[in-house]
This record gives sequence, structure tokens and C-alpha cells, in this order.
Amino acid sequence: MIDEPGPWASGAFTLVEGYSRIDTEPVVTDGDDRTWLQTEHRTPTVRLRANPRYWDRARGPRVAEVEFRSDVDPDRALDLVCDTVGEVDVVTEVPHARADRVRHSRHARLVAVDAVRVLAGAIDRGAEGLPLADVRARRALNLAVDRRALVRDVLGGHARPLAGLTPPTPLTALHRAPGRLRSYPHDPGEAARLWRAAGGAERPLRLATLAPWEAVAHTVAAQWHTALGLAVEVTVLRGADAERDARRRQAAKLPRDWDVLVLEQGAQSVDVPPLELHRAFVGRSGEFRAGPVDPTFERLFDRIRMHTSQLGQVLAANRVDRHVTGQALALFLVAPRVLYAVNREVAFRPYATTFELADTSTRRRHWSRR
Repeated sequence: MIDEPGPWASGAFTLVEGYSRIDTEPVVTDGDDRTWLQTEHRTPTVRLRANPRYWDRARGPRVAEVEFRSDVDPDRALDLVCDTVGEVDVVTEVPHARADRVRHSRHARLVAVDAVRVLAGAIDRGAEGLPLADVRARRALNLAVDRRALVRDVLGGHARPLAGLTPPTPLTALHRAPGRLRSYPHDPGEAARLWRAAGGAERPLRLATLAPWEAVAHTVAAQWHTALGLAVEVTVLRGADAERDARRRQAAKLPRDWDVLVLEQGAQSVDVPPLELHRAFVGRSGEFRAGPVDPTFERLFDRIRMHTSQLGQVLAANRVDRHVTGQALALFLVAPRVLYAVNREVAFRPYATTFELADTSTRRRHWSRR
């Protein structure tokens, strides 16, 4: 991995100052099984310069230099792009609750993309005092959630209800088409019936989440309480250290202090989304799997890896998604759109999987061209 300045880069830009590095840490899960955790490390400033030898000249680069700043508080960065000119041109990962701040800005506009990401919950199928080993209880948790209300009232319309663990994007349309998988409906009555049939709860359910999704977690907790009569204790993990520790402890299958963990997970492998998304929540090496290995899932998952044709992979991936959904092996919430605040004089194209600037350009009235 290139993690220091040098002349060897073959992308649209070359690194001239700082570094942005992803470290991969192997973690032992069950027995000899392993999974991997990724941790990002970057300097406060990372500076890139246009690569004049980039092979795809039709694509870019279209700007001479890019400076990334990770030493600016996110709220301060949003103020700078919305209220000033010349300090910040693009802010990534704008919280959904701040979308209106950008929408009403004089200098910035809101850019959104349907990303290959899911907001879902890992369910501890071995939790004591709760019937989560029973598929009826897991289905009840899903049926008690009003996903459309989450999208409308909590996420400002910038999300779509999840059906399974394959997010609804143009890149993943083929994987969703064969079985026409649908979201769990909001059916409090059926949810209550299934929850009672599974035995109900002997104690409160512990729901944990990361700070960006606190409002979602409290809304889900309220919906569960209303539909199931279930007491829910919500814990919010704040800060990068708390998030890393939670992910590491879960990946290593150490004793956990939650029963459902709501988090966002993305995928780079858009050709076969289950290789990352479904594996992470359900697979033998899944870093978020909280329960025994599912033999049926492993058999279906192996079939994906056997296929070399796109059609074969699509059909196999759809079977995986239908099984995971039918068995309610996760809490399926929404596919959140990724939001950017962008200076009005910057032509920025968002990508569904990564943050790219190769084909980003500035208009004539941009402050750098005056």
C-alpha cells in the first residue's frame, strides 16, 4: 500500500503530502476461523496533485490539486462550506439530521447518492433471557419496525427500506430482481402474536448503536415497546475508540453487552454484495455474526463462489438473501443515502461505493479561478 509521498502512483492523483492508510487486523473468531477488521489512519492533512500520466484522460483529473483535512471538526467543516467561500469545498458523510442545514445554505448544495450500504442490526441469537434463538422472535422484531416512518421522520427521506441485506441501488438491481424480495411489512399485530408464541422476554432487550444512528435506535426501541410491550435499554457508542472496541470485541466473539447492535455496513464488491454484506452479519467469518454458524447459509454462500457467470452469481446471491431474510438473521432497517455538502461552483459526481474526485471539476465562478 502506498502510504507516503512518491512518484509511483498510477491513479488520477499522486500523493505529495501526508498519508491515508487502511490497516487490516486478523481476528480469531470461533476455533480456527478468522475475520479481518480494517482501521483507517491518516495525517491531519493529505495533499494530492493531478497525475499528468493518468491513463483515462477522458475521465480526469480535472483539478490540479486536492487537499483533504481531517483536523477540522465536522460541525465546523459544515459551517465553512455552507457559510464561507475558499475554506472548504466538499464535506463528506453529512449527517441526515443536518441535511436541511445544507439545503438552505447560500454557498453549498446537497448531493446524495444511493450507496451500497445498509443500516441493519446484528442479533445475538444466544442471548439469555430473550427468545432470539427462535425465528418467530426475530421475525417479530422486524415486523414491529415501521421502516417508512424511519425514512420519513428520522432520515429526512434520504434512505430506502431494506428488503434483506442487498441495498436497493442501480448497481445491485440485478441481485434484487429474480426473487422480488420485499421488506418486512409493518405489522404490529402479527409481531405481537409471534413474540408471545416465542415465549416473550424475561428481561429488557439491550439495543446498542453508534452515535450517528442514535435517533434511529431510539425510534426502533419505541416501536418495539409499543408493538411488543418490550422494555428496551438503548446504549450509544460514542467516538472512534468506542466503535473500534465494539467491533473488535464482536469480531472476536467475546462476551457482549448488547442483544442487538445497529450499525452501518458497506460493500466494495457490487458485483456480488453477499460476499461482504451477508458474510459480515451471518457468515462463519462474519465480524458481526452473533450466534451459531448457520449451515444452510454456508452451503448457499459456497455456491456463490462456485459460479463464474454473472447470471449464476446473481441467482445464487438472491438465494442467500432470501434465506437470510426468511430466517430473520438480522434486523433489516434501511439503506441510507450518503450525503455531501458541495460548494455550488464545484461539479461533483458521487459514487455508490467510494469517494472519488477524478472527474470532479470547478466552474468559472469558483473562488480558485477568479
